[in-house]
Amino acid sequence: MARGAALAAAVAVSLLAVAGAGGAGAQTPKRGGTVVIAAPAHFEPACLNPLVDSCSPRFLDGVLAGAYEVMPAATYRPDLASGKVAARQPFTLLYRIRPEARWSDGARVTAGDFEFTHQAILRLRPELQDVHLDMVRSVRALDAKTVRVVLRAPFADWRELFPWVLPRHALAGQDLRSLWQNAIDNPKTGAPIGSGPFLVDRLDRGGRQFVLRRNPRYWGPHLAYLDRIAHHFIRPEDVADALRQGEVDMIDPGPRLLQAVALELHQERAPGIRVLPVLDSSWEHFDIRMGSGGHPALRIRLVRQALAYGIDREEIARVIGELTGGRDARPEPLDSVVFLANSRYYQSNWRGYRYRPEQARRLLERGGCRRGADSIYICAGERLSLHLVTSAGAEHRRRSAELAKAQLRRVGVEVILGFVPPTLLGTALSGGDFDLFQFGWIGGASTSGPADVFGCQQPSNFTGYCDRLVTRDLDQATRILDDQRRVRLLNKVDARLATAVPAIPLYQTTSLFAFNATVRGVVRNGVGRFTWNAEDWWLER
Repeated sequence: MARGAALAAAVAVSLLAVAGAGGAGAQTPKRGGTVVIAAPAHFEPACLNPLVDSCSPRFLDGVLAGAYEVMPAATYRPDLASGKVAARQPFTLLYRIRPEARWSDGARVTAGDFEFTHQAILRLRPELQDVHLDMVRSVRALDAKTVRVVLRAPFADWRELFPWVLPRHALAGQDLRSLWQNAIDNPKTGAPIGSGPFLVDRLDRGGRQFVLRRNPRYWGPHLAYLDRIAHHFIRPEDVADALRQGEVDMIDPGPRLLQAVALELHQERAPGIRVLPVLDSSWEHFDIRMGSGGHPALRIRLVRQALAYGIDREEIARVIGELTGGRDARPEPLDSVVFLANSRYYQSNWRGYRYRPEQARRLLERGGCRRGADSIYICAGERLSLHLVTSAGAEHRRRSAELAKAQLRRVGVEVILGFVPPTLLGTALSGGDFDLFQFGWIGGASTSGPADVFGCQQPSNFTGYCDRLVTRDLDQATRILDDQRRVRLLNKVDARLATAVPAIPLYQTTSLFAFNATVRGVVRNGVGRFTWNAEDWWLER
């Protein structure tokens, strides 16, 4: 097992062990009760309609099931349906909907629901609309429980086409844009509706609470053990006391402003409260500007490799881990720019880059650089003074940048730090006026590869890196339907990127998961969603 995968597995195992989910000697889950989750007041959803871009789907895990769901190892498993790919032209997917899958009103989940959802996305959902327009030729029900999806071309991320499915029998003929402002219900009856283990009970506006209740007709392996899950919207300064006093059972681990609260609880070892570091779905890195706007020496591969050896990624990961996750968090450097460390497909293709200042200096000299009078190298006719830019107000990025500055100074590279407001981050990146830029990419379960990040002239390629063979392979990876073939190709690409060094991966971010020790069965999935398996939660009494 790769080192990063082993780390992720250890994190998952620790969560399972502490939360009491399964395993030899595990206690029998007990039915009933409510888990209360603290969330910041501004997280109150504007509406609940997943077809409306301004609505928040954050609290809807477990209400509207999709074709597939993401597991802790950042892989997919069938939820409503399993799909089979027929690798021929036209490329066809056959979704076999589970025979037992039903809506909470007793109606069967059918192929017609998939057809209806596809048409609704085409009309209303911009985020998914482009994918369905570009990649899907047709969606047709073959019978009540079989859907045929014909693709315009091979599409590696086909499992993401239906992240949720809508009930046609309840919504047909309705104005879909105006639906579900404060509830997810059948507008014809007013009754809550869903296909997952929970239903929306109520949304109390004014920064109060959002409540889910058990779906008594859930078709899955078992009904939810809990009666309810309530998201209470609380001022951040009140969250710690609320957890200490038992007014809430858990802190939403997503919002950055609540991480300081979790860290406070972690450091004080609050009795009866578990605080665990868990891997997030984002990862930090330095983009190296090889195109116009960057230092000319950065076009020399040996110089870029020297930077990778001259940055102590282990120290950066350790310091940032302590900053964000306390001393028990021991993240290691991320050794891939393709897969997250908790992915089953992760390989440590960048593991050779550990802090070796002597090697960094040797590579600089092999790249034609010479030491200046002030010990800073002169490369490509210019002093090797690099402008490192990152977002202002992000403490973990400021610390990473300062550490890298001190480390590179020891190998003869000067770094000048610059900070831009988060709202201008995209503009600064697109402008290309930098040598190094630290920011984060959001990963997930997709295995289609970073074609838009490292492909020639792609929209998210801020480095100016261009290798036609890498671009060809990245493009091919988006079209390979066989998972194992695609993953093998992407790890070969990752190894070539490790040689070219257009970017330097730093670490996968962590967050603190704080909850009452009586809450059992909690495991975060591979894209940072923590309520994905809420039907397995239970309260120890």
